[in-house]
Amino acid sequence: MPPGKRLVSFLKDLRARAGSSQASRAVAAMLGLAGPLVVGAMTDHLQAGMAASLGGLVLGGEGKGETSGEQAPGLIYALAAGSAAMLTGAALTGHARAAAFGIPFLAAAAGLIGSISRPLARATTQYILYTIIAANLTAQGTQPLGVMLMFLQGACWTAALFLVLRPLFKVMGRSSHPAIPKNTVQLHKYTAKQRMRRWRKSLARLSGWQYVVRISSCLGAAAIFEWILPLHHGYWVSVTVVIVVQRNLQTAAARAFHRAAGTVLGVLLISLLLLASPPVWALLLIIAALAAARPILLETNYTAYAAVMTPLVILLLDFGQDPSWADVVDRLAATLAGCGLALTLGYLGWSRLAPPAHAPFQSKAAAAPQIVK
Repeated sequence: MPPGKRLVSFLKDLRARAGSSQASRAVAAMLGLAGPLVVGAMTDHLQAGMAASLGGLVLGGEGKGETSGEQAPGLIYALAAGSAAMLTGAALTGHARAAAFGIPFLAAAAGLIGSISRPLARATTQYILYTIIAANLTAQGTQPLGVMLMFLQGACWTAALFLVLRPLFKVMGRSSHPAIPKNTVQLHKYTAKQRMRRWRKSLARLSGWQYVVRISSCLGAAAIFEWILPLHHGYWVSVTVVIVVQRNLQTAAARAFHRAAGTVLGVLLISLLLLASPPVWALLLIIAALAAARPILLETNYTAYAAVMTPLVILLLDFGQDPSWADVVDRLAATLAGCGLALTLGYLGWSRLAPPAHAPFQSKAAAAPQIVK
């Protein structure tokens, strides 16, 4: 089925589910990411549109919740993490040696801070990924602060869409969809002091450092790999590492293979598609469809999510460029190298070296499906 028909079919399905939070998130993610690209292409400011669309990419997986109060924290964390990443990554652009040493160090520091709480864990992982992406943007002559400001424009646009569309879709769905009662579980909220105490105690065990060591060693190995075997898309080794290597060893080990498979599949499919040199409007439709599917797949299928997330990043970074077979082979080789580093240095033997410690803040209720009110 042509991309245009697929997009129409997807939007019809969203309309049938107009009262659901997933529908509003999908539309917000789609408009938030594709909107700046459309404006950039129409005004002949494609680089600025690409930088702004990264705001939609960062915030596209957020916006969960039934009310603005529930949506806001995730959006704020993502906005802060993305802004810091744009500033840091843009400052490293063109400085290969500084990036090779700096990114593993920054990843280690971010990984350590992220172990304080779940929101920080997600935000710091976003920071690591988008720092690498920002360091490889082709916005020549643009100052780091300028890149961050362009990102902020796209991020604020996306956040506004999330906050406005959710109540709108909720009102639209009331007339045709009866309210479904939900079983909620009230979770105890821990203070910042309690979280810091738990974090300090975790640093006395290897399990408290495992993600820091895993992600920094993988990124350090990725930098060495790129130095030994230079690739045109060498940075994609690091991008793949961050996508595949997850913080929680208990659940991530099984998902790692799914993420690796999805990443390889996404790179292969989108690279072959780009070889056909589709027109700009077709690329924009594909980006819009992938962006809409991303927040839904994030919660349902890890392989499909990785297969969607990867093409989105490729399309944004290579938008307007004509790839060759050499580019396809080059990026696929970088992806396979990143998967290999992630699955070996990132997972092999770590479940025995750093067995998970008992989480003092994990209650019996937390193991069940929950909606925090």
